[in-house]
Amino acid sequence: PDLEPYEAWNFDGSIEYYFSPQGAVQLGVFYKTIDNFIVDRVFEAGDAPYNGVYNGVNFDEALIPLNGDEATVQGFEFAYQQALTGLPAPFDGLLVGFNYTYTDTEGDVGDRKIPLPAASESTWNAMLGYEKGPLSIRLTSAYRDSYLDELGGDPEEDRYVEDHMQIDLSMSYQVQDNIKLYAQFANLNDEPYVAYQPGPGANRLLQYEEYSWTGKFGVQMTF
Repeated sequence: PDLEPYEAWNFDGSIEYYFSPQGAVQLGVFYKTIDNFIVDRVFEAGDAPYNGVYNGVNFDEALIPLNGDEATVQGFEFAYQQALTGLPAPFDGLLVGFNYTYTDTEGDVGDRKIPLPAASESTWNAMLGYEKGPLSIRLTSAYRDSYLDELGGDPEEDRYVEDHMQIDLSMSYQVQDNIKLYAQFANLNDEPYVAYQPGPGANRLLQYEEYSWTGKFGVQMTF
């Protein structure tokens, strides 16, 4: 309840070029300043300013959200998408797409400089699809870099989430104007969730979870 809300100034610029009726590229840049950003920090019983007591409750260890001072976010983004309708049949239904974002962040928390929580440096998405007649298919891959998750008492106690790349597949078939069959598959490559504390010599594993893949099948009807 004592947290201050985020306050930010945002500056963005972008340019788009449509090189064909079915294709476009886009480039953007951005710069942001953020006051009062929020980060979760782990406190031990002897850590100031709480010294083991928070809101009248004694603790040995507690995860408490704090306001940082000021953070900056800057970077660029690129996107490309095209329907390859100029190819000979049946390949004229192919679709390709790619986007990439680079983000450089820095925030002040007391006397420490940290990356902004939950902000990955690099993220990208790639798509290969097919769209022709009643058939629609999308195979996508999504990637993000590792990011700061929780703040510890010192840099070696900070909690990070490892980089992650996930492959998904979706398909649909229009049987009639008002009936469509569909199937969706998530995390086909069984990418795990991994959290760790950084070295000095090697990372310390904090959490490792595997979820395998998920499938969904259905019929969509409109009236």
